[in-house]
Amino acid sequence: MQNKLKILQIGSSDWSKELTIPDNMNWYYFFPNSNLAIKKVMEMDKIGKFDAILVDDLRRIPDLFMIESKIIPYTVFYDQEQETQEADIEYFLKRHCAQPTDMSDRADLLRKLSKALFSGQYGDKMTPLDMVVSPGFRGKICYNGYENLELEGDFGQDFQSILSWKYNIIANKFNPVELWLEYEKSGSCELRLRLYNIQEGSTADIARETVFAEEDMRESMVLDNDFTSYLGVSLEARGEGRIQVGALHQRLTRFEFGKYVLGGKILRDSHRQEINYFFYPGDLKPPLAVYFSGYRRAEGFEGFGMMRSLGCPFLLFSDPRVDGGMFYLGSQELESSIHKIIQEHLDFLGFTERDLILSGMSMGTYGAVYYGSEFRPRAIVLSKPLGNLGTIAQRGRLRLPEVFPTALDVLHRHTGGKDKEHVEELNRRYWRKFEKADFSRTTFGIAYMKEEDYDPTAYEDLVAALHLTEAKLISRGVPGRHNDDLAVSVSWFMNYYRMILEKEFGRKK
Repeated sequence: MQNKLKILQIGSSDWSKELTIPDNMNWYYFFPNSNLAIKKVMEMDKIGKFDAILVDDLRRIPDLFMIESKIIPYTVFYDQEQETQEADIEYFLKRHCAQPTDMSDRADLLRKLSKALFSGQYGDKMTPLDMVVSPGFRGKICYNGYENLELEGDFGQDFQSILSWKYNIIANKFNPVELWLEYEKSGSCELRLRLYNIQEGSTADIARETVFAEEDMRESMVLDNDFTSYLGVSLEARGEGRIQVGALHQRLTRFEFGKYVLGGKILRDSHRQEINYFFYPGDLKPPLAVYFSGYRRAEGFEGFGMMRSLGCPFLLFSDPRVDGGMFYLGSQELESSIHKIIQEHLDFLGFTERDLILSGMSMGTYGAVYYGSEFRPRAIVLSKPLGNLGTIAQRGRLRLPEVFPTALDVLHRHTGGKDKEHVEELNRRYWRKFEKADFSRTTFGIAYMKEEDYDPTAYEDLVAALHLTEAKLISRGVPGRHNDDLAVSVSWFMNYYRMILEKEFGRKK
């Protein structure tokens, strides 16, 4: 098998002498105090990095000091039962975001790692438009765009299928998937999800059936099978009430080692709404750069390479809801969680608000300003800013038909309606936040589109609002509409970042 995973283990005993190593792994074991040998083997075998480094004794961490520059964050796994008081070891674990791991069952750990250490990331969703309501259901049915499918009525005394999804899900034995279903319910109804594993190469042979009750759906449903199959999915209900079913998300799982990527995490509220985030330690020196992803149908994180090139620590946020994002708005619970994550990472790094930069492109600019208003950041960097979400939805009816119809879903989700007062309410949500902010010591770097068609007054409104503060503004207009000339707008976005890093933090490329 080509491109095998390169696994380094350091400790007093070689696991490969006791366990069967998975076929897709090349195993490298070194006795304690073998730091020179590790470096030499990496040079001889032309190993640029190890996919995982397993440490069952924290006292052996100094053996890795000579190859620190080759270590990728989140790839060091150490026994969670161990602790250390050694400052240099503590710093190493912090710098490389080492993961405390349950090593009580080493065979199972290796099995999971053999499936979790794939390259890249993958996640997508089936929206309410991909659902089919069971013909036998006689209650009320309402499709609310990409937001949800609403069913209301009597579902019977026994569980019965109320809807299914048009498409099957591939469940590969080498790359297991995990599922997350958005739903809310009221009344006395109960739900459960039924999965049919259809044997690979067959159209009807069901190899396994699995049922997930509501209790089982409180966390992601990981489907770790020893065979490849296609998954048919149906939702069953009983009782009486109203059910709102949103997207069914599927992702290649990394088990407990991360979401989408090693170290990736997900915020969830009591309404089963999600926001993804990922922290990269960089050099642990100021500033902390926060990047909010733009609108994207593919789930996962964007901007990693771009932000890593800056050298500083950074946080990535992405919004997987509806078709490609809900502009990072949500319940108070969800919004407070985003603020909390930013603050926790400032504290982790020992930084203050003055060591914070928030940024985003398109949809991400909304999150950058909205959450930036809760801090007193050093800078906010924006490309293709959007602020008046109600206006964007309103323009979609006549002035911008079929360009961004999901704006109507965003409007309905956040206000409960689609009338003029709801448009104004959603617009005000942004500016109320802005008006309460202290941007007196904040630099804004903005690349905007001169013929902006989503939110035509976004840039002018920002300039007018900033005029009332003592904020510093640097900006550049790019010819074109919102979706034009991405390369130039990204270039200016990065230029502003580097200017601020050099002038404010003494960082040079």
